[in-house]
Amino acid sequence: MKKTLVIFALLFLVLPQLALAQTNPCTLAGVKSSTDKSSTLPACINQIYVWSLGVGGLLALLMVIFGGYMYMTAAGNAEQASKGVEMLWGAIIGLALLFGAYLLLRTINPDLVNFNIGSVQNLNQQPSGPRQ
Repeated sequence: MKKTLVIFALLFLVLPQLALAQTNPCTLAGVKSSTDKSSTLPACINQIYVWSLGVGGLLALLMVIFGGYMYMTAAGNAEQASKGVEMLWGAIIGLALLFGAYLLLRTINPDLVNFNIGSVQNLNQQPSGPRQ
């Protein structure tokens, strides 16, 4: 049973990558095929950021499920019930921190979460117009 579950999980994770219609800019083939070499680093950073948000959310979801399971199967064991509640609150607080940081960055400046080379190239330019 475990072997079937592991094979299914691997297929679930690998097969969508084979169906992508565009090249991944973070691979060697993507770097070689790119005409604008300066835009590959921000694309890689953006991809890592988005994937880490997804992985963090998935881990928090698994912790909520496992904490709920521990709480539901405590059967009067106060130590296990409190451990389950602690896991639930830890996962909820982690999710709030994860998406709160994203929301804060997006509120301050949307370019902080939309990594593109255009936002980085304009940092050293002097503002046009008279200073007051």
